[in-house]
Amino acid sequence: MKEKKWNRLDEMEKRLGAIGDRKPADVVHAIVRDLFGFDYDYVPVLRGKKNGLTNREMLSAELEKLPSLTVEHLCPLLLHMFGTNLEGIVSIEQSPISIRSKENWVKRHQGDLVMITGGYEDLDVLVTPTEEFMTVNGNEYLPDELLERLIKIGYENRNGHAFFADPEGQPVPDDFKTRTIRTITKYFDEHPYK
Repeated sequence: MKEKKWNRLDEMEKRLGAIGDRKPADVVHAIVRDLFGFDYDYVPVLRGKKNGLTNREMLSAELEKLPSLTVEHLCPLLLHMFGTNLEGIVSIEQSPISIRSKENWVKRHQGDLVMITGGYEDLDVLVTPTEEFMTVNGNEYLPDELLERLIKIGYENRNGHAFFADPEGQPVPDDFKTRTIRTITKYFDEHPYK
């Protein structure tokens, strides 16, 4: 029988199951900070901000509305409130993409070829090659074909890098982030680097 590979969502589920009598918002905060590096005391609330309440107080109120405290229910809430797509992060663990979002490294491994950097309040995103990619290729620009593919989904060329900002000044939509990751992953599936 094949052994199941450990991932951060499995570990999150395990820790949520052992919450005991601790405050759910404190436990969720600690788990996400430990496993993903996001500190929800400082990550800006994108949707559902209530004046006079701290991020943790808002999170606590929203957690009370969940039918149960499981990954299945928690991840969509965190995506909605903070724009942190934990399921998406785990799904790309093996891709050659580093991701920096909300001033945190979300995913970063030796051998990653492209870095996606999201602005602090998720208002823009920049796709650039990593140091490793630049060393292998000898230049600091995205491959022309990859840049063209990113332009087709809505990016603009900024000196050989791909840049996107919502024209209305809104946070970058989640489906756009997903299309970005799929576009980059597909490109490197078709053009593998040694």
